[in-house]
Amino acid sequence: MSKKYRVILIEDESKAREQLKTLVTGYSEFEVVGEAGSLAEADQICQSLKPELVFCDVMLPGGTIFDWLLNLKKIDFDLIFITSFQDFAIQAFRLAAVDYLLKPLDPADFQAAIGRFLEKKESQVAQIQSLLQNLKAPKEKVKIALPTLHGYLFVEIKEVIRCESDNTYTTFFLKDKRKILVSRTLKEVESMLESYGFFRVHNSHLINMEEVTEYLKGEGGQVKLSDGSTVDVSRRRKEEFLEKVKSF
Repeated sequence: MSKKYRVILIEDESKAREQLKTLVTGYSEFEVVGEAGSLAEADQICQSLKPELVFCDVMLPGGTIFDWLLNLKKIDFDLIFITSFQDFAIQAFRLAAVDYLLKPLDPADFQAAIGRFLEKKESQVAQIQSLLQNLKAPKEKVKIALPTLHGYLFVEIKEVIRCESDNTYTTFFLKDKRKILVSRTLKEVESMLESYGFFRVHNSHLINMEEVTEYLKGEGGQVKLSDGSTVDVSRRRKEEFLEKVKSF
């Protein structure tokens, strides 16, 4: 008999919770053992029912799901967050590489999230801890989760000098001379790092503006970085780049 995962649903909107329950119970691998509509209820049922997977809305009566998670002594279950396009947390989810679903729930997205959960080889507790640490950390201490063959490497964003595209992969160049190849496009990486002082100077290059040491004039020009590397600036990004330089 195949394993059944114990699931709890934390969602304050009744219609959304019913839709979620319908989606979850469509998979034989899951058993919904409890439901909650507030942080207080979530705390009570998670302590008593010991779930292995929790689907949780971000905004709930009494605060956010993070308020509750930050107060837990131990997180021994996986989570899939549910949020809206406008939610402040999406950037944090991406940086920590935790799974989330957008409202209104799309069955195809749900199926993909379930697939990732069932295929994973270990708990995502490390990513959740990184997410929570990022939410309370000063900006210069925020970390990005870099997927590797053995799990995730959590690196402070300030330690990244530049990122270079290789089709659907991106190489991260760090201050300690490490090169980390991850299965993410440069566009994905740009969306995560642009609010942390990174700028895409070329289709193939994303740089940490704090690490720029010199600009060499030319059609587009070139940028020298603190690790001694030189990166081309595309002609169409030159003007915006020079404006960025002024702000640094």
